[in-house]
Order: sequence, then structure tokens, then C-alpha cells
Amino acid sequence: MRLNTFEKALMNNPIRAALQRHFEARILKKLGGKMRGGLALEIGCGRGMGACIIFEEFRAEHVHAFDIDPHMVQLAGHTSCRRPRKPILWVGDTLNIAVLSNTYDAVFDFGAIHHVVQWRDTIREVYRVLKPGGRFYVEEILEKYIVHPLFRRLLDHPQQDRFTRAQFAEALEKNGFTVTASGEFIELFAWFIADKPTPDADASQ
Repeated sequence: MRLNTFEKALMNNPIRAALQRHFEARILKKLGGKMRGGLALEIGCGRGMGACIIFEEFRAEHVHAFDIDPHMVQLAGHTSCRRPRKPILWVGDTLNIAVLSNTYDAVFDFGAIHHVVQWRDTIREVYRVLKPGGRFYVEEILEKYIVHPLFRRLLDHPQQDRFTRAQFAEALEKNGFTVTASGEFIELFAWFIADKPTPDADASQ
């Protein structure tokens, strides 16, 4: 689902960028640590600040990123990161990520999955494209926020089958992930670190 006009303005401004870098990314980094180089994917990249953060704060060597909205991908192509590398961008869908299985060392979700009606299928796709031992960094908006009457009026989010922190963690586990850390802010926002087990880890269980 694409953002409406109000949410585009809400998500694409200097205040949002500062919060994403200095608050949201800091929590994910505290819970899950930095990458050791490697290739990362951001789902729902918006105007591209998340990709910059993945380069600069999480130390990915290469970043791929996509969004369902061509205008957002166009904006991301013009966003300058502090590091000289640029992400590879495309228009895409979280339900059918156009890459081979076992491609990425890490996948990042800065609040994209709550826009997806079939959000469990997105989790399944993320699991598919992660390498064994890869890490899923998740920041998400929870049901209490989405169904609140004020936010329902302002924002265009799916209303059915939304998730709590516990329900999202359960879906991660059911799709094969091991949740290693999570956190929550007053039942509105949650953060998760989830790893795709290696074959050795699967055999030892």
C-alpha cells in the first residue's frame, strides 16, 4: 500500500530523518549490533534515508533498496549519503522480492510491513532472501497505533489483522526466524532482531 499525501509529508522531512537516525536506528543497533560489511536490503525504502543509515550506522558494504511507489524510488535516487557509495534501487513489492533466495546478509524494515495486508507473507519472503545466519532488523508500528481513531483519520493503513508485539514475534518464529531481541514503546512501536538459523543450528535443535 502506498502512503497517502499526509503520510508522505510526515515521513519525508528533516525531523523524521533525524528521528530515524538518532532514535530508531540507535535502538536497532543496540539490540542487534552493526553488520560486518556485507550486503543489506531495505524493504520500503521511501526517500532513501534508511539506505544511508544502513551504510553509515550499520556499516553495510553494499545496500539494495526498493519501494512500491516509483516516486519514492525516484527521490531515493537523489538522496546523498555521507558515504560515497549509493544503494541499488528498484520499484518492488515485499510480497515478491525480485532476487534469488539466500542473497542478503541483513534485511532492514523501517516501518514498512504494517502497510502490507498480507504481512506474514512479507516475513516469509524476507526469510527466503536472507542468507543462513542473516539478520532481520525490524522497526514496526503496532495495532494500537494503527486502529486509533485519530491516526485512522489521518493515515491510510490496512485495519484488519494488524499485529501486537507478541503476534509479530510469533509470526517471525513460525516462519523460521529466531527472535534474539525485541523492545516496545507504550504498545505503539516495537523493534525486533531476528536471525535466520544456519544449517548447523537447525541440526542441533
